[in-house]
Amino acid sequence: MLDLRRLAVFREVAERGSFSEAAAALDYTQSAVSHHVAKLESELGMSLFERGRRPVRLTPAGERMREHAGALIGAAAAAEDEMRALAGLETGLVRVGAFLSACTTFMPNAIGRFAAKHPSVEVRLDQEEPPVAVPRLIAGELDLAVVYRERAEPSEPDPRLESMALGDDAYRIVLHPQHRLARRRTVAFADLEGERFAAPRAAGGGVRYRAMVERLCGDEGFTPNMAYAVDDVTVARAFVAAGLAVGVMPDMTIGHPRSDVVVKPIKGMEPFRTIEACWVRGRRAAGIAQMVEALQASM
Repeated sequence: MLDLRRLAVFREVAERGSFSEAAAALDYTQSAVSHHVAKLESELGMSLFERGRRPVRLTPAGERMREHAGALIGAAAAAEDEMRALAGLETGLVRVGAFLSACTTFMPNAIGRFAAKHPSVEVRLDQEEPPVAVPRLIAGELDLAVVYRERAEPSEPDPRLESMALGDDAYRIVLHPQHRLARRRTVAFADLEGERFAAPRAAGGGVRYRAMVERLCGDEGFTPNMAYAVDDVTVARAFVAAGLAVGVMPDMTIGHPRSDVVVKPIKGMEPFRTIEACWVRGRRAAGIAQMVEALQASM
């Protein structure tokens, strides 16, 4: 039978691409991490890592094992959580992951509402974008994830998850107050041809955003000039305020009213993203329903 502790060590190395970084994250010695991985490889009768490369890379068998490890660790966490919930514990821990603009807007109020009703239950928040939060949720490292879904890119729901829609967040075009388009009531994507954009890199949580903006500009016959690759929306907004770029930002991230930028609805379309709370289907961790209720009241 596979040892869950060894699986957890293996998964940490796989995620970080480094034995030393995994050791630091787990508060183990590097030799202990190497020992656990070697024992797991011995039990399975195959190598899981290509150790001659930096960062270390998974073998094909290691890739498959990473999928199984996440599911097995998640199932063990789910069993523990369900037993805690069934026991009706009055104290406990709710682990929540939420993306940046949720953390700067409605999350503090939601956590405050929850704490007022359940003062003996600790809430632990990790700021994580959906591509990171969802795998951590499935693996049992989080109890609840607050994520967003682009309506313009419908996708099949993950059958492992249940979700509750919390609200919608419209995209807006953000401009310098002296920009040539600043006096218009609405701005179309076609009007942005030739402009420089400040936007996230095409990595992590920025992948879907970049694809959306490139698709919408492509529909108008041009490729956007992604001049400034910035991962934090507050940095992008500063570049707009300096007159260096334009931005396409969710309304939630902008903050109103503002004197340093002007915010315009998008003419002819209203690209929305939907904000959702999601959790693993059938997982009965204490506090999930109560936290979802607090989130709904805070949006």
